Amino acid sequence: MSDARFDGRLAGALPSPTSLRERLPRGKTLVWIGLSIILGWLVVVPVALLILSSFKTEGFPTDAGFTLRHYVEAYTDPELRVVLFNTLVFTVASTVSAVALGTALAWLIERTDVPGAGVFRVLIVVPMATPPVLLATAWAMLLSPRAGSLNLGLVSALGLSGMPFNIYSMAGMVFVETLTIIPTVFLMLAHAFRNADPAHEEAAQTSGASPWRVFWRVTLPMMAPAILGAAAFVAIVCLVVFDVPGTLGMPARIFVLSSQVYYLFGASPSGVPAFGQISALAVLILACLILLAVVYQSFTRVSSRFVTISGKGFRPRVKELGPWRWVGAGLVSAYLALAVVLPLGMLVWASLMPYLTPVTWQNLGLMTISNHLAILKNPMIVTAVVNSLLVATIASTAVMALAGTSGWIIVRERGLAGRVLDILTFVPLAIPGVIMGIALTYVYLSIPVIPIYGTIWILVIAYTTFYLAYGSRTSQSAFFQLHRDLEEAGLASGASAARTHLRITFPLVFPAMLGIWVWVFAHVMRELSIALMLHGRQNVVISTLIWNYWSGGDPVTASAIGVWLIVALTLLVGATFALTRNR
Repeated sequence: MSDARFDGRLAGALPSPTSLRERLPRGKTLVWIGLSIILGWLVVVPVALLILSSFKTEGFPTDAGFTLRHYVEAYTDPELRVVLFNTLVFTVASTVSAVALGTALAWLIERTDVPGAGVFRVLIVVPMATPPVLLATAWAMLLSPRAGSLNLGLVSALGLSGMPFNIYSMAGMVFVETLTIIPTVFLMLAHAFRNADPAHEEAAQTSGASPWRVFWRVTLPMMAPAILGAAAFVAIVCLVVFDVPGTLGMPARIFVLSSQVYYLFGASPSGVPAFGQISALAVLILACLILLAVVYQSFTRVSSRFVTISGKGFRPRVKELGPWRWVGAGLVSAYLALAVVLPLGMLVWASLMPYLTPVTWQNLGLMTISNHLAILKNPMIVTAVVNSLLVATIASTAVMALAGTSGWIIVRERGLAGRVLDILTFVPLAIPGVIMGIALTYVYLSIPVIPIYGTIWILVIAYTTFYLAYGSRTSQSAFFQLHRDLEEAGLASGASAARTHLRITFPLVFPAMLGIWVWVFAHVMRELSIALMLHGRQNVVISTLIWNYWSGGDPVTASAIGVWLIVALTLLVGATFALTRNR
């Protein structure tokens, strides 16, 4: 056979570059239309009704008439300036500390020879299993300025004249929020560090660069898209989070935007929820989030420069730290002590007490397992567990599917189609849990033909929307590192787009997708504000049950439920990492 005939047959057998480009967009268009409709319903409709309600006379979207009164009342409140300042301090301090520590821990565990990395990889995400309200209350029991067990121990051991720490402060809020957020930063960055091509680092070392210079000048810039994406996400979470500011800030009259909204809803001077002012403040929060979204887009615009997974095979190189490996292990251990050992120990202690009492040798004789036996026999708790498992499973699966599909289109299509999906998946972060509950109340009370208000299905919709942004950011981070040559090679071999994604794309991003599922599942199981706002007799879940026991003056039962929740989610996280550690 002549070379000309062979070349002709080869050219006829392989699709041309033009046909490859044309085959995929047709499928993308159909997927994009479907995603846009779903995301439009989940995101645009609640936000539109929320904005509409801010202009309504009584603050509900179906009310007659329009007014600017709610904006005037909300924005001329003399306390708003203080609230905005507190929000800025809390957000910036929590973001900087969480991202810095989370990045350091991800690098130590995934790219160095720190002792016990496999165990640390599982333990470092255990705080995800602890509801933030329980973590905050555990530290309140430890560092209360009146009777905190750790404060009392330090006073006794060091002979101090007064309590050394006050958890009911801005510093205390930032401290606990940082402990809460670090596992999220770790999960967002661990996959990127684990799969980073070491060729650039090896080239720098060959050129004579010191290990620390390689880290600062090569490793961190290479991880820039993932780190900046994590920072943007954390900043937005801290801007709208309620659990920690509500638990530790409100008793000390330290209000941020989220707790101010909760105050207007549950403790308004008029005795009636100020829906109009709540919606007006929500518009302010949404504007801040749009600004952060623009900043995020500018950070990730050059993401293609940081592709680290291509068709070339490589093994991520483990950095040998020498004697410093023990310092790294100490840093990870210190975090685990603060985020897991001390608060979990306090919760276990409280769950074994007949009433809340400080940790002392004298109180050991009061220990009892009656609280644990009681919750196992309580039918309301059984119902809450079943509802929580159903809601968490369905919502986490929906987020994984929507985030994975939209993330792929956003990364591969940098035009208008990608930007639209990016905005739609990013907007939910602008809505705090309390406001998300109010927005969905507007939607499903205004549209009675969809009778899901008060059922578990409204919780599924709420959590799918609420956590979609995290899933989208994480999936984009994974797809940023996946070179399109791999997909084009599959298409060039004659495989369909669906088969290419199933056999090539999905296996490469599976650890990230599984991480999304586990993260959402754990957070749904522990989330409080949305569940409280949409609470009904048919959709009671574990988080609302814990809150009811705690606010009702029964912290020992709340602690017992929390301990079992932490154990269950720890087993889930451990199983997940066992499945993905070699991928």
